[in-house]
Amino acid sequence: MQSVILELDSIKLKKNIGEKIKFFRKKRGLSQDKLAEIVNIEMKSLSRIEAGHNYPQCENLVAIAKALGVLPWQLYFSDESKNIDDMKQELNEAINLNSNFIPELYQYLKLKQSI
Repeated sequence: MQSVILELDSIKLKKNIGEKIKFFRKKRGLSQDKLAEIVNIEMKSLSRIEAGHNYPQCENLVAIAKALGVLPWQLYFSDESKNIDDMKQELNEAINLNSNFIPELYQYLKLKQSI
């Protein structure tokens, strides 16, 4: 049973990463051909990554993120489709419901400021 759950999570993760890459690629106005050329991978490989069929290799993930002007973690967690006010509201609600988020958010803020 647990292996089935892990497999489903793996499928969701591949799809999520692919969707984020596609989102940021389109946001930057790049075609799949152009991004594949910049990253030095085959267009077919990029297409399979965006479709959620394959994970990008670590080196390719870093190169894709750099070409898209984002940090690699943003290909996992970013939700650029939301507007800032909605994000602020969600953060406020999360903090009000569970103050345990405050240290994590603070650490992230300090890390982000040091980069």
